[in-house]
Amino acid sequence: MSASDSFQLCGLRSDEELDYRQRGVLSALSEEQKATYSFQGLRRKLGLHQEMLSRTLDRLVEQDLVERTQDGYRIALDKHTSRFEHVGSIPTETRALTAHLPHEFDTNRILSGLKGRWFGEFRWLGYSATPSSLTMSWISDDGRVQLRAKLLNNTLIIDAIYGSVTERDQAMRSAFELFDLVTDRTVAMSQVAS
Repeated sequence: MSASDSFQLCGLRSDEELDYRQRGVLSALSEEQKATYSFQGLRRKLGLHQEMLSRTLDRLVEQDLVERTQDGYRIALDKHTSRFEHVGSIPTETRALTAHLPHEFDTNRILSGLKGRWFGEFRWLGYSATPSSLTMSWISDDGRVQLRAKLLNNTLIIDAIYGSVTERDQAMRSAFELFDLVTDRTVAMSQVAS
């Protein structure tokens, strides 16, 4: 199956073709189920100039493949994200840490407290929320390292995504900074609630 065949299965008319930028945006947006990524996060992740990304997103919105939301952009809800194939080299993903959180934490409050927040050289990328989990993502200034914090069943899982050994070391150090950020927010919110 070719790239154009896989995208046609997702709702494109046979006379519509996607350029490599559009395929890259769809690939990035479909990495995490029901993910919503900020414009600046996508720009860093894809390494596109803001005008080019804006035009690309506008075309994808016009084609009903992408939705613009208050928090950013996501694959249109009626599209099958499993059909969007990865574009570019496949990075390495490593589990940096797993920790158990107190039972009384509220994922919505954690998301509202961390959404849009930066730490160190990492910038907010976006989030994905399902009834059973919340995944928040940050990306380095240069777009080479991504961190994902997943909250699932009172467990915090932080994964690092990178392309080289040098980036792995940066990712692991930064994963612990992210752990501190999430747990500090969790502790602060549990103190406010009590």
